[in-house]
Amino acid sequence: MPEAASFKPLIISAPFGNYIQPIGMTPTLGTFTAAARPGRVWRILKTVRYYPRLRAWVNKIGLRNPGIDWLVSRVDAGRIDVSDKIVSIHGFEPNDWWKLLQRVESIRPLAVEMNMSCPNVGEIDWPPELFLRAQAMDVSVIVKLPPVNYDLIFEQAHEAGLRTYHCCNTLPVAAGGLSGQPLKPVALQCVRDLRTCYDDLTIIGGGGIRTIGDVDQYAEAGADYFAIGTKVFNPKYLLSHSGLQPLLAQATRQHTASANRKAHEQESVQAGNEDV
Repeated sequence: MPEAASFKPLIISAPFGNYIQPIGMTPTLGTFTAAARPGRVWRILKTVRYYPRLRAWVNKIGLRNPGIDWLVSRVDAGRIDVSDKIVSIHGFEPNDWWKLLQRVESIRPLAVEMNMSCPNVGEIDWPPELFLRAQAMDVSVIVKLPPVNYDLIFEQAHEAGLRTYHCCNTLPVAAGGLSGQPLKPVALQCVRDLRTCYDDLTIIGGGGIRTIGDVDQYAEAGADYFAIGTKVFNPKYLLSHSGLQPLLAQATRQHTASANRKAHEQESVQAGNEDV
């Protein structure tokens, strides 16, 4: 397992990182599956809805994407550089996962994010040895957890040696996946639960982040990095990223404070060991 990847403090979640790639932030490409799943534009038009009262988006896109081989071919041709990007993947059955891990490792992205759930593609399932295989890769690994019932996934991934987690994916509802403001309290609780129990984790917090106050809340819960998604679900960000600069500045301040705090705690522990 390589050293933890050097993410920028503010991360653009998939699928938005396919289109929005601001300087100074880390985009996430994907989510890619083993085989192509066409029909993305139609599913967006048909299922994506915004609910102003909830400040929430609902979608039932279902991981529509051109497939992992599409990405690999473009990286090999020099058309896409993934050295500074996270690549998100999701497997439907064991052979899918093995192909995805092998293909992603071959292109050496900044990190691979294992998207362990999607409300639009069925039940959460994974092969028992998945996390051990992922841990053995020569690429940094992020495990993106579902907002509910994530305990077993986390326990198995942590036991396998994986230490970087993204809290969380969209909430499952009847109409598909719910993101935005309603996801925030659930994701914050996931961050708190992981941080309270373990001090050896790198945690990416995301869900409903729109303001610098939201960044502060995730930092207080224990997040090291901050992910935005529905915040950039606006055509204006295809033209200008200036509206994201306050979030980036606050995420940078909170990330630096967290890193300094951890370094101080480590120095204190080392000093205590030397005294003994």
